[in-house]
This record gives sequence, C-alpha cells and structure tokens, in this order.
Amino acid sequence: MKNRLSFALLAASALALAGCSSINTALNTSKQPSMEKLTPPSGQAFLTLEGSGIQIFRCAADAKGTYWRFEQPQAKLKDKSGEAVAELSGPMSAFEYKDGSRIISSHIIAWADPANPQKDNKYALMKAVSDPGTGVFNGVKYIQRLKPEGGMPNSSGCHPV
Repeated sequence: MKNRLSFALLAASALALAGCSSINTALNTSKQPSMEKLTPPSGQAFLTLEGSGIQIFRCAADAKGTYWRFEQPQAKLKDKSGEAVAELSGPMSAFEYKDGSRIISSHIIAWADPANPQKDNKYALMKAVSDPGTGVFNGVKYIQRLKPEGGMPNSSGCHPV
C-alpha cells in the first residue's frame, strides 16, 4: 500500500541537540491528534525526514477470521531540500542513512489514530536502537511517525492461500 510519512528523529542527549528545531515545527496541525502522548520522555527532534514508499502486508487468518498482517515497510526518506538521504526497509523497520549509520524501531511506545484510519497509517512514537559507531543516526533514541498519508491495505479482498 503506498504511503507518505514524516519522521522526526530524537536523541537522548540535549547537548548533542543544541540549536535543533522543536518537534512541532515539522507538523501539520490541522488534522493531527494530541501530540502529548506522542512526545518522547527525553530529547528533542534534530532531524525530520519525509518518507514515500510502500507498506507490505500479508493476508492471514486466525480463529476470529482473516486480516492483513503487517510485514515490512519500503521507503525512501528525503530531507527538507528533497535529497534522498536514507532508506526504511525490512521486517525490523531499519532506517539507514547515507553515511551508513543505522537505527531500528524496536517497538511502538504510543500511537494515535489518523483522521482516516481505514486509509492512513497511525501516528506513532517508537523506541529506537542505533548501531554503535558514528553517523547521523548515532544516539537516536526515539522515532516519531508524523503526518501519515495512506499505507493501509484495502479492508476487503483478504483471502489467505
């Protein structure tokens, strides 16, 4: 399912974030949920990237019936100048920056429904784990998924094989 997302990356150290933009500067406030529960317990946004790509789902079944199970995202992430600087992919939702630094979203801490939950992915605050070493993603502790557009599968048409 095609989608467009905005991600804000947050680090735990305020020292490393001096002069960085605040979380709210990257948001379209017209249709967004309350940001209180999507605000991380520490850190400030230091990088906002716009993502465009797909979400991969697989039709599955259980005792309650059929449903679309999320498998993985595939997206190119662009900075505010429009340059593709990172990729998001894989079942662990790995983010890789052009300098080789990487983070994964280990789990979702909080989420909120978008204006159109049948079509749009949820807003989310995710805990991040960064690879040791240097690079832009070094020290990132949280990822915010903001302004989701699309990304959800059609509610009909799921028939497991």
